[in-house]
Amino acid sequence: MSPLVTIAARVIDTMPKIKKQRSLPCTSNIAQFELSNGIRVYSYENFASPAIVISGYLIAGARDELREKAGLAGYTADCLMRGTERYTYEQLFEQTEAIGASVSVSTGMHTTGFYAKSLAEDMPLMFDMLSDVIRRPIFPEQELEKERSEWLTSLEERSSSTRAMSGMAFSELAYPAEHPYSYSADGYPDTARAISRDDVVNYHRSFYSPHDMIVCVVGAIDSSEARDRVEAAFGDWQAERLPRAPLPPVAKIEGRVRKHIPMQGKSQTNLMWGFPGPSRLEPDWSHCTIMNSILGQFGMYGRLGESVRKEEGLVYYIGSSFQGGPGPGAWSVFAGTSPQNVDRVVDISLKEVRRIQQRKVTDEELSDNQSYYVGVLPLQMETNEGIAGQIVNMVRYNLGFDYLLRYPDMIRAITVDDIRAAAKKWLDTENFILTSAGS
Repeated sequence: MSPLVTIAARVIDTMPKIKKQRSLPCTSNIAQFELSNGIRVYSYENFASPAIVISGYLIAGARDELREKAGLAGYTADCLMRGTERYTYEQLFEQTEAIGASVSVSTGMHTTGFYAKSLAEDMPLMFDMLSDVIRRPIFPEQELEKERSEWLTSLEERSSSTRAMSGMAFSELAYPAEHPYSYSADGYPDTARAISRDDVVNYHRSFYSPHDMIVCVVGAIDSSEARDRVEAAFGDWQAERLPRAPLPPVAKIEGRVRKHIPMQGKSQTNLMWGFPGPSRLEPDWSHCTIMNSILGQFGMYGRLGESVRKEEGLVYYIGSSFQGGPGPGAWSVFAGTSPQNVDRVVDISLKEVRRIQQRKVTDEELSDNQSYYVGVLPLQMETNEGIAGQIVNMVRYNLGFDYLLRYPDMIRAITVDDIRAAAKKWLDTENFILTSAGS
């Protein structure tokens, strides 16, 4: 057979596999396993890429720490890479850099996420490192102090950010003092200085556990091998975590609560107004997403950008967002403006909220946003990282593995009446928190 014919035969042979790889992750192509210790494993084969991605999370986060230990969860996660039973800090970074790979761990409010990426041939090292980092950190005192120094530096930088200071004040007022959403997951200078190595060790021992742990493997690896790799790395891990209490209730904001944080030497003032909103688990979450996009995200910050920024020229930037998540994340309008324009910016943004509550959005606005959200989905899954992220998201929020198949029709089915109903239900122009920081 000539070389040309050989190449053609190879292309024909691989076409069915490529077609399968390009299909959306769903029940038919996501392999699912559960280990005896409770770890759930999800694998998606993608042999069009020579790389693999390992992504997932543990049920440990900032909500498991006390207010007087704020930042402990994040500090613990950052210190995991500072040395393990089999790898020094230098070895972890030198060995991954030598092969163009990466390993990382980070903490959020509810979970601690982990991530690794490498060529398929280097996958055994990635699993070995991840296992050691998550299960067997040794928290060397000297390395912890280096990490603490970096932490304090970042907190000092935060203290000079008008946007960060306004956001912190907003959370403290929007949620009860005993609620973990009320204080900063990044901690404060006093907590950063007070947290000890014993605190870190105890947090790791108390909350890092295979119970309900999720591991997703995407890339050039057979699903059965992915399962075996996870089993070899984590299958013998036996550790119980302390029980997690339900989130405290969040009361509705009554009236308009306002706070300003003066910051000398700042020419700009950052403001934020809003209130606790829906969780990602609410059945009308997609309605909220499209409604908020029309109001303060799409294009140049949606309607808010058109009225407050373009027509009035009052802000450097403006937008609105739903935080979502497992709990009642905040909805807020945020903006950067001159100090004398704060009240005017708030007044105009309130009018825009009333308008989207009282009058239907146009068919064109709705159609443009629907097209964007449907069209961006394939782009988000052009990489193994994007695919893994979608699978983890479907697992975390119990969306079902047909979610991506249903998604386009679900978005296109949203009506102008759904948009107005979501705005009426979740937005409030009379009862909200308003914080600002700057001169």
